[in-house]
Amino acid sequence: MEGASPPPQADDSDFLDAQLYLDEPGDAPHAAQEDAPRLAVKFLVPNVAAGSIIGKGGVNVSDIQAQSQARIQLSKIGEPWPGTLGEFGAPPAHDRLLLITGTLDALLTALHAVLATFRSELAALAAVAAREDGAMALRMLVHARLCGTLIGRGGATIRSFKDASGAVFNISPPPGPGDPPERVVRLTGTPDQLLRAVALVLTKLSQNPDYPLLTDVSLGFGPPAAAPAEAWGGAAPPPGGGAGAFLPHAAAAAAAGVGTTSLVMAVPEDRVGVVIGRGGAVINQIKAVLGVRIRISRRGECLPGTNDRSCEISGPPESVALAQRLIQQKVEGVERE
Repeated sequence: MEGASPPPQADDSDFLDAQLYLDEPGDAPHAAQEDAPRLAVKFLVPNVAAGSIIGKGGVNVSDIQAQSQARIQLSKIGEPWPGTLGEFGAPPAHDRLLLITGTLDALLTALHAVLATFRSELAALAAVAAREDGAMALRMLVHARLCGTLIGRGGATIRSFKDASGAVFNISPPPGPGDPPERVVRLTGTPDQLLRAVALVLTKLSQNPDYPLLTDVSLGFGPPAAAPAEAWGGAAPPPGGGAGAFLPHAAAAAAAGVGTTSLVMAVPEDRVGVVIGRGGAVINQIKAVLGVRIRISRRGECLPGTNDRSCEISGPPESVALAQRLIQQKVEGVERE
């Protein structure tokens, strides 16, 4: 990545805070977008509509990414969103996750193209149609802790968005214990109304200082509160340590219903600086937002048989798992650079 700093070698605090937004190697955004903040948005889409996004041999998704400079990912077939309902109260539907990342302009360009693919295929259009007048429905996933920003005091913000966009907004109830942490924001309207609504929502959410921490850029679903942390990452720790490896310390306590748990993840010695951030900015933000405790071992105190330092995270199981994933993303971001 152009202009990237080398991994810290001297002092852990010498490393500038790296972005928590997804940043892909090899990206070549338009010049006007280079300094724009990167955002991420998730949607639930019916499986048939997901097929229209991909296109035969992946041609559609490749074209959309090339035209928009956004990145598009879809969850695999057979991995529906847990507890997804066709409508609030209807039988479960086979939906897939659509993740779009990039600048706001890139996101909206990609979404415009996605909506066009829906309209070009009758089966996809039927799956997302909301009314006979051509209105379509989008189901956007927003972390429950960000929904207050979207709704506003007394519902003032969301009402203003309805008026400004012309779209209809419906938000699912707060998640219960064991549910994914996101709420479903259902938007109904014409393609232009949907694009305006999404632009308003993302602009507002990105103004919340917690947005980078609470916006997941993986295709994971989030486990029940007492589930092991590997359910978030989708894989067991690699042999011999490495970034993201972890050893649960209190799995028994979590399974027994105790409100806190802890885990230890391995962080390579030369990556610790990006986890801590300048003056502790990164690690302190994660601790403050998620309500967890984080302790990184001293320099030279490595996990047995590795050059990795231990990073112990303790707190509510869901918060611990999210903190682990955020730290892993920070480490992997440096490795990609």
